Amino acid sequence: MMSVPKVSTSSLSSPVQPTRVKTDRPPTDLFVILAIAHKDLIWANHHYHQGQFAKALTKFEVALGYYTQAQETTGMGQSLTGLSAVYLSLGQPARSLACSQAAVAILEETTATAEYALALYQWGISHFELRHSRQAERCFKQALALFEALGDRTHQNRVLLHLGQLYAQQEKGWFALACYESVLASLLNHPTQENIQGLLKQVLNLMTQLCKQTKTGEAAIASFQRLLTQRIAADYSQPVADLIQQLGQFHESQQQYQLALACYAQALQTIPPVVVS
Repeated sequence: MMSVPKVSTSSLSSPVQPTRVKTDRPPTDLFVILAIAHKDLIWANHHYHQGQFAKALTKFEVALGYYTQAQETTGMGQSLTGLSAVYLSLGQPARSLACSQAAVAILEETTATAEYALALYQWGISHFELRHSRQAERCFKQALALFEALGDRTHQNRVLLHLGQLYAQQEKGWFALACYESVLASLLNHPTQENIQGLLKQVLNLMTQLCKQTKTGEAAIASFQRLLTQRIAADYSQPVADLIQQLGQFHESQQQYQLALACYAQALQTIPPVVVS
């Protein structure tokens, strides 16, 4: 079973969005409850990203309890999405699936579009880990459409990477290639995206795996070449030069030395000129 990249749960650090709260509690009590819930959710995210999954699990559960007490639906959904991610990291995909499914059901009734998209994405990952191909594809496509509407390129790319892996599992090499090429184009054309180096390394590794497993190697190399000649920004940029250099290293690893040389030459032309003062 494929491992899930850690980038799939970076969404857990998103701030809690306000939601209409329906409760008979006095306002002062409600504020205290929500303050405690927010704090616990923040700590849960912190523990998760530190790899302290037991502590993260406890904090997400406590936050969920407080949000439920206050009937704050967005916080409930975020807590359940976090629990889904933790259970997945603990090797419990069935529990992960149950939590993400509950998060989607809750957030679907709110206006918290970003949180809903993240829950759908997490639900898709849970299905992916359980080899529920059809359900995973449906979740990924729904999440992708929402991230596109939100203009969230980083999460679009993350969903596309998972969708590509799903197609690769199904031996749909050309569909996987299209997903990876889309991610690569996005990273090259917008080199200031969050965690760009990590995403680039991931997509190149997945491309390498695809080339080894299928007969799409030549097509993959050709797609890189098209991106270099047609889709790279014309302005001088060190980040773009770094990306092109890494593409050259990929070509070199595939023994495509002529293409590697072309990449390195392109990278040299893209590096900002040195100014001697």
